[in-house]
Formats: sequence, structure tokens, C-alpha cells
Amino acid sequence: MKKKIFSLFPWLQQGLDSNCVIGIATYAKTVNAVSLKRLQGHWQIDKTHSVVVTEPRDYTKAIVTCTNEVSKLRCAINLVIPHHYYQIVQMEKPNLTDDEIVQSLPWTTKDLVNVAPENIIADFIDYPISLPMQANKMNVFITDKTQIQPFINSFADTNAILRSMTSEEMVLLTLFGKDKDAHMLVVQHVEHEPRILIICDGKLVLARRLNGFVGITEKDQNSAFIDALGLEVQRSMDFFESQLKQPPIRSIQLQCDDLSSLTLRAELAELLQVKVVDFQPNLALSEGLDSQYFYALAAAISMAESKEPRNEE
Repeated sequence: MKKKIFSLFPWLQQGLDSNCVIGIATYAKTVNAVSLKRLQGHWQIDKTHSVVVTEPRDYTKAIVTCTNEVSKLRCAINLVIPHHYYQIVQMEKPNLTDDEIVQSLPWTTKDLVNVAPENIIADFIDYPISLPMQANKMNVFITDKTQIQPFINSFADTNAILRSMTSEEMVLLTLFGKDKDAHMLVVQHVEHEPRILIICDGKLVLARRLNGFVGITEKDQNSAFIDALGLEVQRSMDFFESQLKQPPIRSIQLQCDDLSSLTLRAELAELLQVKVVDFQPNLALSEGLDSQYFYALAAAISMAESKEPRNEE
């Protein structure tokens, strides 16, 4: 399954340094960049840089600063779009080529989102579960061109070239690695609602955004809160295991800024009878790296993998 979405400007591949890639991600109130260099056939972290952002309008300046700090080379960039800049909808997959599907998405999704068709940028991944007597489905990622155009324009001030954009869900798949068992991720950034993801065998099976939990900090995590969060988690587990007829969830992993605590993990584990742990990437390159760079690292790795002949799609 492809790990990059919203691929851009394929004609700009020529002249790019094939031994350097950059991943850039906005995480909470920072913009983070990681550059990888290929040395003796192996990708290694070269540089990292982070800039704190206090206002949304500062993102573009921070992106330029981070890019130029980690590399001055003409190399490829994979940008992680902030999760609140896009939506995910599930649709039946038409019997068309992938290119034809992408071209049709602005018109087939226009009634599902509050974005004018001419401003819709959309891409899709195949939904990995097929049920008897049901059509194949796809998860469609939709963003508004007017929102992300400033991000795209910012790279006019860098030597490196924006080659693709991706979602937080896709970089989390890269961070999670391959595992045949199903695992749930509860993801939450500062001042944003949590999301529930279910990942199985490196594929995104479920993505839900929860409401009613924004602004809750560790001191607010009382029994009523844990019951409410536990109920949402249980609903997702029931849907996956009962309606989709899949094997049980093996673990619940927390990748949260405000919600993660030892008490929360213990009480959710007792309530749900499932192992609950803090999320740690299953990537050798992430060892010793500050967690704020995980998304940027995964974006860079995804771009690096796309340069390997055995992974070309």
C-alpha cells in the first residue's frame, strides 16, 4: 500500500539528489524537519531542526527555516499535512484506473465535504478488508487547496523541492512497521481531539476522530473521563472485531500529548482487558531521536523507500 498521498510535480524528479531526502512535519506547535543521507547503500539521519510556531501564519516561515537548516541540496521533500487540514471519507471504489479515480475525486467527493470542487485536492488508499457481497472500498483523503497552497508556495525559497505530501495516518503506518496482528493507536496532539486508528499488517483499517475530549489534561483524567474514552475505544474494537469479523486487538497504544499517563494506561487496560502501552516506533532510525521528530522521520523514510527500485509502484 502506498505511504505517500497527494504526490506533486512528477516532472521535477530530474536533477534531484538521489542520496538525500527531507521529511517535514508540523507537530503540535512546532515545525520539524529531518534529512536522511544514503551512505554506502544505507539511509542515515543527517540533520534535524525544529522551530516553535505560535501563530498559524508562522508555519510557512518555519517550514523554510527548517528545510534550509537540514539541507541546502536540491533533493526531494515529503511534507506531512497537519491532521486538521484534511478529512478522511470512505467510499466504494469505482472500476477505474488509479489515475482516473484521482482525477474524478473532486467531483465524486464534493457533496461529502464543505470544499468547492475546484479547490479539492484528494487522493486515496485501498481499504484493506473485503466483506462478502460488498463492493471494494477506499479511504479518500481530502484537503482544501486554498489552505495548503501557502505551504506549497513556501518551498519557492528552498533549494530542496516539494515532491509529495502525506497524512499523519500514513506516517504512523511507517512508524508502526509490519505486524500481522491488529493494534489500536489513540493519537492526540496538544489542543486537539484524539483520533482512533486500527492498524493491521501495515495497513490502515480504521480511522475515527473523537469529539468532546479537547482541552482535557492529565489532572482532568477522572473516572468519568476514562469511562467515556474507554467507551469510544470499545466501540471501535467491537466494530473491528464483530462487524468486520477480524481477530482481536492485541494492544492499545497511546501517542498522546495531553492524555498519556500511567494511571490512564492502567485503568484503560483494566476496563478493556487489553494491554495498553505508550507508542514507540518500530524503526531502527528512531532510536535516541526526540519524539517530536518521529513524523518528519517517517515522511523522509517514505520518500527514501520510494527511491528504491524494489519499492516502486
